[in-house]
Amino acid sequence: MLIDGVSLLALAVVLGVVVYCVFFRDVWLTRRMKPLVEILDEGSHFEGGRLSGGYSGKRAWFEYRAQSRGNPAMMRISVACAASHSFRIHKKAENLQPPERAYLENEIASPNHQSFYSGDPLWDSELTLAADSEASFKSWINRPDVHETVGSIVLRPLTTIMICERGALCAVYLGPGAEAVFQSRFAKEALDELVSLSETLG
Repeated sequence: MLIDGVSLLALAVVLGVVVYCVFFRDVWLTRRMKPLVEILDEGSHFEGGRLSGGYSGKRAWFEYRAQSRGNPAMMRISVACAASHSFRIHKKAENLQPPERAYLENEIASPNHQSFYSGDPLWDSELTLAADSEASFKSWINRPDVHETVGSIVLRPLTTIMICERGALCAVYLGPGAEAVFQSRFAKEALDELVSLSETLG
């Protein structure tokens, strides 16, 4: 009976700590997200590290994950789009820190994507490009306005990855880049660029 009582007490303590941590994590995140709430249209919704709402007539959302052991902090900015193909563009693995490389390997890899070169010497030295349809992707990326905007996003030091998948165009920021997104001016500029690109994919 004593053992059962000790076990129940230990379980209650563990549950109490978990509830405490989750509660204060959500309070902390809600405060951190406040500058981003002000960017989105009225009626934005926050739950579990995800803030969603409207922006320039598009559905948009921010997803934040705090740094944990072996994983960098991560912020994903997404806008809805009606792309006919999926793709990913990211910094070359050798240019990333080990936790960022691990993120790419564990969460971004797609067996349906084929890698290829863009033909732009700067891009091919700095970036990895992959898509489920090379022809569709190259037709899109070779448009001068698209090429310029994509380059301004992905070649920026704080951006690690751009992904188009499942009806969303996303930019992913890891480590210091994730923290920079909490600055409303930075976030607004990123959203403006993603909205502009999303309209070329529909």
